[in-house]
Amino acid sequence: MRPGSDDVSKLDPLRRIGEEQKSMNAPGKGFESYMEKAEGQQGAQQSAGTTSVSPFDLAQGPPTLAAGPTFDSLLHQVKSSQLMLGDMNNELNTKNLKLRQSQRYLLRSKLQNANGYLRAANAKMGIEAPPPPPSNSRGGLMGKFLDYIGEGQANLAAAQDQLMNLKGKGDTLKPTDFIAIQLKLAHAQQEIEYASIMLSKTVDDMKTLMNIQL
Repeated sequence: MRPGSDDVSKLDPLRRIGEEQKSMNAPGKGFESYMEKAEGQQGAQQSAGTTSVSPFDLAQGPPTLAAGPTFDSLLHQVKSSQLMLGDMNNELNTKNLKLRQSQRYLLRSKLQNANGYLRAANAKMGIEAPPPPPSNSRGGLMGKFLDYIGEGQANLAAAQDQLMNLKGKGDTLKPTDFIAIQLKLAHAQQEIEYASIMLSKTVDDMKTLMNIQL
């Protein structure tokens, strides 16, 4: 017997290759096992309440819409607009604030549009237009803008009171009225937000310029 012949026989390369093939085909390693595992995970997700949307689902039509507007969602819109108008009121009282003609036009247009949408929303809720608040003592162009803001705040306060009153009584509105009010408030909120961003940027630019000059 040649030296080392026992060692060579123990290697048994054919048997080892066969074992490797068996291990590759063992459960949990092949494509079928992987697919079974994926299907199991998908089933677990569906049982937990999560669903996946495929392109085929989207092609069949729009997804089911979420629940419609509620008194709470409308009140959230009102409060958001109130906060933005409050910020604008403070910014308009900034010392030495000057607006370019284009900015004055945009600010006046946006605030007038917003008040028009708010009056329309209130009319849908059966609210009579509140009397305009007394003009502020500032006067001039800035005073006119402050009057627009005061009118908007009065409209929003009336809307908030009516919504809270209806909610407290357990009353409801027709779905079409709910959606109409939501849209009117959303349009008003959009106009106010546009004006608020423009005014805020103008104030920031003025303060930056003043700091540079100092």
